[in-house]
Amino acid sequence: MKKTILIALSLFITSVASAHTTSADKHPALQSLVIKHSEVLNGNFLKVVPGQLKGFDSFPSEKERLQKAFLVIEAVVNSTEFKNRVIAFKGSGPKGGYTSNQNLSNEQIYDFLMQGKELLDGETTLGEMNLDISRYSPWYSSKVIGRTSPGKSKWIEVNGQHYRSMDVANMAANVTHEWIHLNGFLHDSAADHDSVPYTVGYIVGDLAKKFLAQGYLD
Repeated sequence: MKKTILIALSLFITSVASAHTTSADKHPALQSLVIKHSEVLNGNFLKVVPGQLKGFDSFPSEKERLQKAFLVIEAVVNSTEFKNRVIAFKGSGPKGGYTSNQNLSNEQIYDFLMQGKELLDGETTLGEMNLDISRYSPWYSSKVIGRTSPGKSKWIEVNGQHYRSMDVANMAANVTHEWIHLNGFLHDSAADHDSVPYTVGYIVGDLAKKFLAQGYLD
């Protein structure tokens, strides 16, 4: 028999001065972040664990949005809707699903991601999405939003040229995309939109918008 699990997550970020009106103040769904979904499937629950944030101290609005994105990611990836969409994806890959899929089925990809098994130290932090993020801002205009060095570094580097205007849902999508790289899933090019990082990132972005709009996911 399925039961409903309510997971309350506070969105008051202590590092942000409470005297200022934030997007959370304007959005009732962000005041008390409550996830409504079926029982945690097969014991899988992926906990988002923020680590170090570098380069954001001079950009408090970006930092606040990024911290909210962490909470939204946890809501999304532990929802039934996320599981269903990841498994149901139909693309141009060799098995009719994801490209660059490491010869895994959609179900196996979902299960792998939910392990939280990053290439570096993942065995010691199973069940966690560990996020260490560094902000950089190149002097030249760059289309690159984020970058990683899978197997060599645990850091996700994000481009401040893009992050300065990104909302919470798009940050959630990008962070997820880059974190999936740290799990060993790559793509041939920026046009490989059926790859695991791109597709799952898009799914997270879509569900993040839905969650922020209605306050829960199934």
